[in-house]
Amino acid sequence: MAVCKDGNNQRLPLAWAVVEVENTFTWKWFIKLVRHDLELGDGTELTAITDMQKGLDKAIQDLLPNAEQRMCARHVLANWSKNWKGIERRNCFWRCAKSTYEQELKRNLDHMEKLGTGICDDLLWYNIERWSKLYFKFFSCCDSVDNNMAESFNSWILGPRHKTIITMLEEIRIKVMRRIGQLREFCDTWITNISPMALKVLTENTTKSMKCNIEWNGEYGFEVKNSWDNTFVVNLGNQTCTCRSWMLRGIPCCHVIAALHFRKLEPINYVAHWYSKETYLKVYSHYIQPVTNMKMWPQSANSSVIPPVIKTLPRRPRKCRRKEQNENKTGKLSKRGVEMTCSLCHAKGHNKRGCHLNNQS
Repeated sequence: MAVCKDGNNQRLPLAWAVVEVENTFTWKWFIKLVRHDLELGDGTELTAITDMQKGLDKAIQDLLPNAEQRMCARHVLANWSKNWKGIERRNCFWRCAKSTYEQELKRNLDHMEKLGTGICDDLLWYNIERWSKLYFKFFSCCDSVDNNMAESFNSWILGPRHKTIITMLEEIRIKVMRRIGQLREFCDTWITNISPMALKVLTENTTKSMKCNIEWNGEYGFEVKNSWDNTFVVNLGNQTCTCRSWMLRGIPCCHVIAALHFRKLEPINYVAHWYSKETYLKVYSHYIQPVTNMKMWPQSANSSVIPPVIKTLPRRPRKCRRKEQNENKTGKLSKRGVEMTCSLCHAKGHNKRGCHLNNQS
């Protein structure tokens, strides 16, 4: 499947397909169709976030060579944390993934180095240029480090996925058709010309900007010092900030907002056009047209499609997605780390199955 984000940070399904197995051949077939339909060319100014599937990565490299390729940070964390467990290590990993400038990343990696011998070497084995914000390009105005939209789409179609092929595809089509109509009407509730998500981020950054101190060079440059004793340079002429958050997301950061207020300018006018109502309506201007039911479909003159040979797998088919190692699987609190107590001898470290009293009886 191919899923993207709209101007309000909501999922927008682009294409989906059913294949027997996910490999390089099927991914190339899928990417070719998406490239042709969306006129993507060689992938220039396109950002793709993948879940580390080798077949998918190879297909994008071959068919969209100029696209920016990112790796889902959640999948990197799931693989890396098999050998490096702990809440502090996980939190430090996310700080590294969300670092937007070089000094911030270096500081977080130095802290990570203190949490275990060789821990940074194992982390940097995964190409950090593909999952840390520091190395992301600016053209997409998207600073996402994960592909949660794809996981959300999988959960959204969980019911239809367990039905027969035609019924499944028809139910997914109807769900997407209904969603497009609902989201198009949603923009009528906006109170500004930018999306509610962008307005929320702008409001949060405005609150943070009140703690910043400003020094102006008399032209376009500003020296902005925040409450954490970090000093950043803002250039309104080039629309840049050395924290890189403004360029990555397309929404003015707190340093830029402080500079704009100093010059009595309105920050909302400096939000990227990707978040405007006009762009949002263009995204949802293409509808999925209704179709008749199967009984009214014209009779095809082509030969009947023969189903593939059913391969029996050595286990019961899964109905739920595979959860990460640290993710709660039962809805109950985990008993990891709790020392067991024997109900026979009341000693700790074993249960009644391994108790010597039980073996004697």
